[in-house]
Amino acid sequence: MGLTVALASSSRPRFRGKRYLAPVALALLLAAVVVIASTSAVRSRGHSWAARSRPHLARLPPYWIVRAGDTLAQISQRTGLTIGRLEAFNPDADPLALIPGERLNLWQHPPAPRPKPPGPRFWIVRPGQSLGSIAASTGINLATLEQLNPRLAPNTLQPGDRVRLRPELRARSGISARN
Repeated sequence: MGLTVALASSSRPRFRGKRYLAPVALALLLAAVVVIASTSAVRSRGHSWAARSRPHLARLPPYWIVRAGDTLAQISQRTGLTIGRLEAFNPDADPLALIPGERLNLWQHPPAPRPKPPGPRFWIVRPGQSLGSIAASTGINLATLEQLNPRLAPNTLQPGDRVRLRPELRARSGISARN
C-alpha cells in the first residue's frame, strides 16, 4: 500500500508585505535613536541637577522659615530637596531640634539677607526726657549722641528739640542731604 501525499494549495493568501517589513523596522529604529539623542542633549545643556530631575525646584525660595512641628523630612517632602542636601545647605541647624522661626537655606548659595533699616534719623524730645533717657530708649551710646549733637547742651534740652540719632547721609556729589 503506497501512501501518496497530495499537496493541495492552501486557501490562505500569502503575505506580500515582507519586502516592506525591513524598511519600516529600520525607520522605527532611526526614529528611536533620534528621540533618545535629542532628550539626552536637552539634559546636558548645563541645567542644574535639580532643574533636570524636578522642574519645580528651580522656583524654590532661598529660605524656609521653620514652623512649629516642622521636621527635615517634612521640609524635604514639601520642597523636593533631599534631607542630605538640606543638612549640607544648613550645617549649623540641628536636624533633631528645629526652632520655630529659624531660617533654613534651600539654595547652596542663598542671597544675603536684607540689611535692617537704620531706624529714625531724629528723636523729638518729650517733656521729662534727657539725653540719657533717649540713649536708653534708642539703644544708642550716650557719647555717640553727644558727638552727633555738638550744639545741643544736655542740661538745656527742651521738649520739641530734635536730637540726631545717626550720622547725616552724604550725597554722592559731596553735598550733605537735607533732613
